[in-house]
Amino acid sequence: MKKLAILIFLLLLPIISFSQEKEIAPEPVKKEENKQLLPSILPPKSGTDELNAQEIFEMNKNALVSIWYIADGYYSYYSYIQKDTMLLNGSGFVIYEEGIIGTNVHVIENKDSLLVKTFDGTFYNAEIIYTDPKNDIAILKIINTNGTKFPTIKIGDSDSVRIGQSIYAIGSPLGFEYTISEGIIAGLRTNEKVSFNDYESGLVEKVFDKVIQITAAISPGNSGGALFNGYGEVIGITTYSYGFYGNLNFAVGINTLSKHLSEINLKDSEMTPEMITKKEDDLFNRSYRSAINYKYRVTDNWFYSKQRDTMKVYDTLIVKQDSINKANFIKSESLFEKCLNLRPDSFYVYRDLLDLYIFTDNYKKAEDLYIGIREKFSSDSLLNTLSSSLASAYSSSKDYKKALSFYEKMLKADSTDYFIYYQIANTYEMMKDYETAIKKYKQLIKKDSSYTKAYIAIGKIYYANINDYEEASKYFDLALDRSLRTDYGYGYYGTEYIDLFYYLGMTAVKEKKKTLALLYYIELKNIYSYSEEERNKKLELYRAIKKLEE
Repeated sequence: MKKLAILIFLLLLPIISFSQEKEIAPEPVKKEENKQLLPSILPPKSGTDELNAQEIFEMNKNALVSIWYIADGYYSYYSYIQKDTMLLNGSGFVIYEEGIIGTNVHVIENKDSLLVKTFDGTFYNAEIIYTDPKNDIAILKIINTNGTKFPTIKIGDSDSVRIGQSIYAIGSPLGFEYTISEGIIAGLRTNEKVSFNDYESGLVEKVFDKVIQITAAISPGNSGGALFNGYGEVIGITTYSYGFYGNLNFAVGINTLSKHLSEINLKDSEMTPEMITKKEDDLFNRSYRSAINYKYRVTDNWFYSKQRDTMKVYDTLIVKQDSINKANFIKSESLFEKCLNLRPDSFYVYRDLLDLYIFTDNYKKAEDLYIGIREKFSSDSLLNTLSSSLASAYSSSKDYKKALSFYEKMLKADSTDYFIYYQIANTYEMMKDYETAIKKYKQLIKKDSSYTKAYIAIGKIYYANINDYEEASKYFDLALDRSLRTDYGYGYYGTEYIDLFYYLGMTAVKEKKKTLALLYYIELKNIYSYSEEERNKKLELYRAIKKLEE
């Protein structure tokens, strides 16, 4: 099986900006009751009564929908401004007259306020009731229908299709709603493994149970749309295409969706334990993915909220983004809590929620959560992981006493964790209690003589704070000696080695040892710089060496 990078439709639609935009969704309009029967899986027909494209479109158009969502702060590449708007994100089709809709997971994943637009232009709110991420299948339900009965498609049998058979795809490519394209089945693939780059999740891999390779043209916007056979029956869901490789388009076989339909119609009392577990797992996984997504939205934009607190002149963008951050924080928090209600023993959910609290400076919530976790879990290593995060947060917020308190608790639980000793020493250093900091670093060195960062930290204190360059040089040399002993030819990287060679070079400059300073500068220059501060250290040492020539 060839493994190629593919483009799954719709993920890039808002970026390409072929989406249609509307500021306000109209209120749902009550329709006449539709008496159409619920669909069933139909047997294949004889080859004598196939329909043409026009007949298939007219037969099914009222049962097809486009799927939209409300976007906060969407950047329009037409107007070059950010605005709140509605974006078309894919296609779908009505399975049951109560408003049950089939589409793709990637169309509705992590989207707020899903809306479904029917052929007559009416918008309805919708909710997710089932997902099968492995096969990229999602089932939605229209809500607030006021009793409206919706026209439905007829479900065919994707196991009976044959290569060469005529097919028709109807969807919203690039925002052009209700576009029909014609082709044939070019291939049938089972256990098809594909990978693609999702701009939110990175590299994603899926193994589809069955996909139908087609020659009908599909583009971003077709995702989740119906693929029809010549009898007007849905045999697949148009899902992805291999970008830039010609006409290689694929639809998930409809039987993959059909097997889930019986489950969504059952009441909890009618479900087997396995089905209940599967339903809860689906809800948990969807909630967790959404919680993480909202968490990233908060953390990526939290600098606006920090600016809001110190803003001297009213800035509309900052105020607006701060309000969005607060809304997303609440959404993320509530979704994490839903996950914990479903699976109370999910430690990683506690960890992610604690990270959210810490990053957003909600220390009281973080402490309360930590206390609850400590009562629930007995694993010292797990608790130390969270304690370290909380202690680091207190250090960052300059609440050093609380930081030290947490580190001491961690040491009692595990006295062999040398990182905790380093953090305690570093906390005293941030408190400018250099004497205690040096003492703590030396205690760490006694326990682990290869802990290079401790030597560097002591050297920095002597150089930058005590101005004892001779003592500083001694510890920098010891740090270099320890690092050379553990050098396996991979080179140096990390902030500690930026500091080491910077201070070694500056010490050599003070001692007028130009050649030695140049050697240290070469090492420093070859270490990747992650920040402007690190780049400035390289420049400062370079200028200091140049002055030796004057």
